[in-house]
Amino acid sequence: MSTQKWVAIIAMLAVALWIGACSSPNPWPDLTAIPTLSQAGRGELAPALQESGRTSTPTPAGMEKGNAVLGAPIYELRCSHCHGIEGQGVIGPRLRDSMYVETASTEEIFVTIAEGRYGAGMPAWLQSEGGPLTDTDIYNTIAYLRTLRGSVPLPTFVAPAPELPPTPLPAGAPTPEPARPSMPGDTGPAAAMVGDAAGGRSDFGRYCATCHGPQGVLGIPNPGSDDGSVPELNPIDPTIASSDPGIFAVNVDLFVEHGSIPEGPNPLIMMPSFGDSGMLTDQQIADLIAYVMLLNGADR
Repeated sequence: MSTQKWVAIIAMLAVALWIGACSSPNPWPDLTAIPTLSQAGRGELAPALQESGRTSTPTPAGMEKGNAVLGAPIYELRCSHCHGIEGQGVIGPRLRDSMYVETASTEEIFVTIAEGRYGAGMPAWLQSEGGPLTDTDIYNTIAYLRTLRGSVPLPTFVAPAPELPPTPLPAGAPTPEPARPSMPGDTGPAAAMVGDAAGGRSDFGRYCATCHGPQGVLGIPNPGSDDGSVPELNPIDPTIASSDPGIFAVNVDLFVEHGSIPEGPNPLIMMPSFGDSGMLTDQQIADLIAYVMLLNGADR
């Protein structure tokens, strides 16, 4: 028998075995058979798979961003002095069982906290707006606010009488010497540079607002210091402010460049030397100076 005939016979046997395997029961009973899909079914499946790649699973109703457990200490540190330790309201509005907190969306509350309500006395808390909080911090705080519901109302806080303004100096009295940092040193290059207040706003949120408060309006307590708290920068010490932009810039620059230890027996917080230590560049310091001056109504 020729080679060609043997090849033809072997090919026919292989085809027969393949047909038999396809028509017989599953030769591997331990494996799950894969179901087949008709040609019509294949036509319906392709568009469905393509559509699933273009859509995302919707967030279930009621799901909130943020973690209330992580938001609780942020609220206690940053919000309680105005809104009350239990959200009952102090100098700021009540947040406990608040209709606004109950009905506003998470994003609406985020914008309120991030950007503040300047006309209502609430500063902006987001770092990029001059505050000390990140996006995550704010979402965690909102999650905690959602827990202040269904509570027994607390007594309304009665604010103390406002402090009397300082007595103006008599006519002809010498102008007080401007405040100076405890650390010695001359003016740095930033005092003569053009600063960008927008850039300074972000850096203020990152490096300054933790102690001086968002937009410089709330200095945190500083036990052991004579003042009892970190100075506010909005408004700033009147001896530092000046109608002369150059003098104003120099007065601020000295503190940022060299830092300062507050007067007192054992102050807990001191101002670091951002310039001498190299923590900030000259341009960053110039931007911070421009922002602090802007907060106080002065042009850089």
